[in-house]
Amino acid sequence: MEFVPVYRQLMKEKTHEPGRMASMRRVQKKRQNHNRVAASAPEKRSGRGMKSDPPRATGRPSGQFAVLAFVLIFGILTSLFYAVTLFSTSYREQFFPLVLRLTARLSGAALGLFGQDITVNGTLISSPGFSVCIVRGCDAVEPMALFVCAVLAFPSPLLTKLPGIIGGMLVLAVLNFVRIVCLFLIGVHMRSIFGVMHMDVWQGAFIVMALVLWLLWLTWANRRQMPPARAST
Repeated sequence: MEFVPVYRQLMKEKTHEPGRMASMRRVQKKRQNHNRVAASAPEKRSGRGMKSDPPRATGRPSGQFAVLAFVLIFGILTSLFYAVTLFSTSYREQFFPLVLRLTARLSGAALGLFGQDITVNGTLISSPGFSVCIVRGCDAVEPMALFVCAVLAFPSPLLTKLPGIIGGMLVLAVLNFVRIVCLFLIGVHMRSIFGVMHMDVWQGAFIVMALVLWLLWLTWANRRQMPPARAST
């Protein structure tokens, strides 16, 4: 009588064993199917099992093409500018002499504010103790032209370029008047360093300033073209 429950328990386990084996087979089959799907997923993503979407075109050139386009357009624009300065009779005989005379007059007026007894005759600015002649290189035409060419060559909307062109030209023109006034005062009071300040210091500073202005405009233009960030909900 004591062995009857044990016998019944063994019979129950034998009757349930086929069902357990079947469930284990189903679990193994599901695992095998899952492994097959996971192995085929990279092939589908790489384009073997399905067609990948074509890359979307952005509105602006990217990478190396953008740099090459900028260099090419900048080179064409600067070549046109120097071609005008060399071969245009109207530029050489009318426009440029007018710019030099206007630069001399405005610089002489600024020097008068510093108590200098200034006389302006054409492009010659003179005082009892010192005089300078405004010639090519004393104007700001070439740096302003190169700055404008760099702004125009950069791929950005025209409404973004116009403020940069106008503001940059004004800043460079004012900086040129500051340069002439400073050099004249140096010639009056410290003539021994006039040559160094004229040829080395101010010319390099003027080029650096033009480059800095372009970089500042470039930063502003890039921020202006960036899409506004969407607020997360």
